[in-house]
Amino acid sequence: MKRAAQLRIDERTEGQDKILSLKGSADILSMPAVQEILSRCSRQEIRLLLVDLSETEFINSPVWAVITLYARKQRDKSRVAIIGMSDRIRGSFEMMGLQKELETFADVETARKALL
Repeated sequence: MKRAAQLRIDERTEGQDKILSLKGSADILSMPAVQEILSRCSRQEIRLLLVDLSETEFINSPVWAVITLYARKQRDKSRVAIIGMSDRIRGSFEMMGLQKELETFADVETARKALL
């Protein structure tokens, strides 16, 4: 069985917006890295945080929980959305009912038009 690639998180800032690209497998072992970067983001002035999953192979429920908790805590000061989610990942996202918590968009431009 092929082992999924470890998670790499690329961070890009565009003005007051930040894009976090999760590349590889977002499993329980990568949760501390996701928590750390979101903790750092919570101390910054971010208008819009986009989590790009276009290169994410897998994401488990604890990682979803960390992202959702961040979005709830930031609700008054910034917007959080998911972009580039594959159909495979969307299945688990919807099965957990996260569409009630997190908005999803195809790409950066679509998200910006809808949220700003």
